[in-house]
Amino acid sequence: MRSVKIKIFNREYNIKTDADESYVNKIAFHIEQKIKEHTSHSIDLNIPFPLLIAVFKITDDFFRTDKELEEFKNRAEDRSKKLVEILDGALNNDESFKPNSEGSTESPSHLQQEELFK
Repeated sequence: MRSVKIKIFNREYNIKTDADESYVNKIAFHIEQKIKEHTSHSIDLNIPFPLLIAVFKITDDFFRTDKELEEFKNRAEDRSKKLVEILDGALNNDESFKPNSEGSTESPSHLQQEELFK
């Protein structure tokens, strides 16, 4: 771990972290901006260190969760596009799901099924 110096409302704090310095500064900037959103005047703020660390960890969790959500949405969108392509291909080839002798339906080809579940 190394020490990274940050500034929030012109006060310097040293944070021990393994994170990249630019990421730590991004968190500090975000925290400062959120505090500014809820104050109507300039303030001289001295944040107790345990509170600062807690707020940093909460903000880090938020950033990580936000990134994971964005990645999940991108994967879901890609998979949805593949499903639409498969369905469009089936409709264009006049394929349909027809009942077989046991009353169940025929499923898409094995290759199409693999595409659906990648």
